[in-house]
Amino acid sequence: MTSFAPESSPSTKTPVVVMNKIRRILFVVHRYAPYPGGSENYVRDMAEEMKSRGHYVAVFAGEHRGNFNGVVVSSEPMILQDQWDLIIVHGGDVGIQNYVLKNSDRLGGPVLYMLILPSNSPQCVEALHKVAYIGCSTLADWRHVQAYKAQDRAVRVRHGINGKTSVGRTGFREKYGITTPYMFLSSGGYWPNKAFDELVGVFKKTNRTDVTLVLTGYDNRHGIMPPDEAFVRSFLFTERQEMLNALLDADLYILNSYSEGFGLVLLEAMLNMTPWVARNIAGAELMREYGATYTTPAELELYLQLFRSVTGTHLLEAQKYVVSTHLVKNTVDDILRILAT
Repeated sequence: MTSFAPESSPSTKTPVVVMNKIRRILFVVHRYAPYPGGSENYVRDMAEEMKSRGHYVAVFAGEHRGNFNGVVVSSEPMILQDQWDLIIVHGGDVGIQNYVLKNSDRLGGPVLYMLILPSNSPQCVEALHKVAYIGCSTLADWRHVQAYKAQDRAVRVRHGINGKTSVGRTGFREKYGITTPYMFLSSGGYWPNKAFDELVGVFKKTNRTDVTLVLTGYDNRHGIMPPDEAFVRSFLFTERQEMLNALLDADLYILNSYSEGFGLVLLEAMLNMTPWVARNIAGAELMREYGATYTTPAELELYLQLFRSVTGTHLLEAQKYVVSTHLVKNTVDDILRILAT
């Protein structure tokens, strides 16, 4: 284990022995696919990648629709007492994850607590010193475990996306009547942390009439989806492909969130060769050389005001970076490497 593992770490090759031994892996998440959402999609991608390698995989989820794509999915707590080579908990501060973290020393296998979004809550801090492994992906993750002197349990687990299912198709602008020369995009659930209202306000201050700002989300339970107005369009999409199509057609992706586990959409943007600008948090801080970051709304306003286009080798290099280091196969490589040590 290590307290810090840079992106260029030479230890990223997976030992062959890991791939040849069948492992029993249990994922823990509050809600599982086919429900939409970042957690749902990420855990599904990890579980299905793990299963494709011949390992036995199951998911313990609070909300689900039964077994999915060959992966066993259960909400029965007794599954935690089965024998597992590794129990992987996706984040904390959610009921079912907190339950597993609290009881991590009484389960059927060692627990890997993937921080996702570092938390100072008593439950999550306690877990740092109880679980067998702490999965770190961002600089914020590493700083967090060091602050709580838990770096002896920290391991590198990179965030990754499914390269086959994260590709957009052209035609979004034509389908939805986006006729301005430029289209900016921001996506996610319509949650307060996404700061969509603030983004709309910043965009309007630019007074640009050659850009349409498109917002997409899969959930509006808080009722905060911004209304359509001049040069601003909001969509509620339950099909992820529609968002990916918008991403491919966009001239710029904007991540204005105040908190993110990583910001997997930035990886999706780079895979689709779409430039991005993001608040300097989580994955954006880690990958800032492939995009642009800001810390204040005023900085974002200036960036949007001056933005025209990004083309050429920069986008290609960003895409290569994702393909070589941040696909879900890289994530699973990192997880299996834990079991080889």
